[in-house]
Amino acid sequence: MNLNSVLIAGKEILPLIEGGKGINVSTGITSGRWANCGGAGTFSGVNPDFYDEDGKFISPIFKGKSRAEKQRELIDFGIKGCLDQAKIAHEESRGNGLVFMNVLWEQGGSQELLKSVLEKAKGTIKAISCGAGMPFKLADICAENKVFFNPIISSVRVLQLLWKRSYSRFKEWIGAVIYEDPWVAGGHNGLSNSDNPNAPEKPMQRLIEIRKFMNEVGLKSVPIIIAGGIWWLSEWLDYMNNDEIGPVAFQFGTRPMVTVESPLSDNIKKKFLNVEKGEVKLQRFSPTGLYSSAIENKLLKELEDQLTRQISFKEENTDEAFSVPVEIKSLNKTVYINESDKEKFKNFIENGFSSVMKTPSDTLLFLTPKRYSDIITDMKNCVGCLSACMFSGWDQRGNLNIKPDPRSFCIQKSLQIASHTSDIDNSLLFSGQISYRFKTDPFYKNGTFIPTVKELFEQIMTGY
Repeated sequence: MNLNSVLIAGKEILPLIEGGKGINVSTGITSGRWANCGGAGTFSGVNPDFYDEDGKFISPIFKGKSRAEKQRELIDFGIKGCLDQAKIAHEESRGNGLVFMNVLWEQGGSQELLKSVLEKAKGTIKAISCGAGMPFKLADICAENKVFFNPIISSVRVLQLLWKRSYSRFKEWIGAVIYEDPWVAGGHNGLSNSDNPNAPEKPMQRLIEIRKFMNEVGLKSVPIIIAGGIWWLSEWLDYMNNDEIGPVAFQFGTRPMVTVESPLSDNIKKKFLNVEKGEVKLQRFSPTGLYSSAIENKLLKELEDQLTRQISFKEENTDEAFSVPVEIKSLNKTVYINESDKEKFKNFIENGFSSVMKTPSDTLLFLTPKRYSDIITDMKNCVGCLSACMFSGWDQRGNLNIKPDPRSFCIQKSLQIASHTSDIDNSLLFSGQISYRFKTDPFYKNGTFIPTVKELFEQIMTGY
């Protein structure tokens, strides 16, 4: 398939981008080898692995007693990991293509990490791809270090806000605009309050709106990178050489997870190769508060099941509708529930869900003693991986009004399990909605073939 090259971050490359997956799933090796093929590889700046002098992985050990102290350690670990991955990616690319770094704007200490890494990794990282929040200061940081930036957006409205508040002053440093389809992309999604999660929209109209605005503000030659739902390029011919959407490139996030170089275990790669249609769920359990897309497993099913074991309550007997007193041993107090919930309360306790936690929605959540203990432990072990975490109640800005929500989970723990173990049940397996196609694509030979990065890149180039 003949693909036109595209100018991104000051260099002509093939219009094929490896998307960045956090917690060490996109590494210096995977991104560097993708870049070496002539595209743009993206390693993750979200808690990447770091190594000792012999190149051996160092498992981070947190010694701080407070969450703030642990976050300080996490930021330092992250800076070291980013520098190690950037060096590896630069060496693996052999001067070909481009190397990007992906940053989650709402990760803990993102601005400090980004400033430090760009100051110390000069010449190795060509652009920063960034989303999951409103990264207004991204432009300032990148421009100061003479590095391009690629904002990740899901609508023209987001780009307009970023442009008005910040990006208009740094437009020469915009390498590309990444449109991430909020319904089908893997990981955290940019669904807004006006978007219906159950009514996906085709990307064409949104891309036309984005390009129209870009043309109006002088970004006509800046490419749009289309991310989410991309498998065969032959299915995207209408988007190529299309005057209404201008120069485009295509980002692959899910497919590069199943390569020889991918750090995922063989067990998890096999799971991806056998995903059934409908098995990837769009859900809102993430402690970021954002929608996210992941393969349904024991972890997600347990979170879904928990939602069915809730009862509204009042702390005081001041509401006639909540007049039934019940003793909650795990809370060491008496609260008041509705008469109609008495039987439900009794059944939950009798069926082993005897440990109870309060939620920010003024409900009682009924759990097994083991599940209760696990949640308490995970909350105590919070290392501030997010700037604000719904699960632990942590907020790096000192906001004490966030109440911990046991209906969420520790995302740091579950993503570390995914990238460093073979445990499918307790991993958070972020995935695009399109991953069921591994099972039907003849390239993977009925789940028996795992390609190298180079083999995958070359296969994508064929269009099929």
